[in-house]
Amino acid sequence: MKAEFFLQKIKIEFPEVKWKKYIYLTHGWDHVIIILDSKFVFRMPKKVSKDSLSNLHDEIQLLRYLKNKVRASIPDYTYLSKDKSLAGYKLVEGRELNLNLYKQLSASEKENIAKQLADFLTTLHKTPFSIAKKYNIRTETPAKLYAWQVRDIKKYIFPRLNKKEVLIIQKYLVELKAALDLNFSSALKHGDLTWEHILWDNRKKRVNIIDFSDRSLGDPASDFAGLWEYGSELVKRVYKLYRGKKDGKLLYRSQLYFKRIPLFVMKDALTGFPCTFKDGYAMFKKRFI
Repeated sequence: MKAEFFLQKIKIEFPEVKWKKYIYLTHGWDHVIIILDSKFVFRMPKKVSKDSLSNLHDEIQLLRYLKNKVRASIPDYTYLSKDKSLAGYKLVEGRELNLNLYKQLSASEKENIAKQLADFLTTLHKTPFSIAKKYNIRTETPAKLYAWQVRDIKKYIFPRLNKKEVLIIQKYLVELKAALDLNFSSALKHGDLTWEHILWDNRKKRVNIIDFSDRSLGDPASDFAGLWEYGSELVKRVYKLYRGKKDGKLLYRSQLYFKRIPLFVMKDALTGFPCTFKDGYAMFKKRFI
């Protein structure tokens, strides 16, 4: 999809929107994004289909529900094209909270972040199941996800690794399978709460959250997984402040999910997604070896 097509569609659908500069982003898994004058964000599915349009519509409806429930700023869609393939919102303030930025913050700022993340996760995870049903939130099936991942690892990843690395992953998969067999309560989860989607608004000292396209009903522990990137101190502090259901193994499972991320990246790189096997492999060595 060319940027010119995207821009022309915005002009036709929303003639009141004016801009001088734009940034065109295509590195997302599911959507192309255009940012206008650092003020507005527009998204469109890379593959427009009945399912992708329905998914975007349901995401917008859920975010409208959550808008007055969470304290963090989240995307507030105010633009939706007639064919519902193009949607836009006012840019959510803040910089991506990567590890380098996090390390530069003061102790009080880090405590503030922990409190806000705990508050966000508590509110999100306590969303009634009736709301999830109303907005067609998909339900994850741990056994199916595990089976799919094992299949993909054997097909795509193992042929590229040495014997020692294969054994490490096989041992990990046994541990993951045992953890997934435990009983735990499902909740509405963000699904991809990593540093790319956590923004730090330094002016307001506030955490903001973007990209709810992977939302689902599933293990709330997975929303803690990306927080391990910042270190165990933050994760444990968020968990302590968290007021959702705690089953005693939540943080343990979240660590296993954190280790799983590079396996997804390596597989995705080999199946046409905009990431590299090299980056996934480097992440794997850091988390497993």
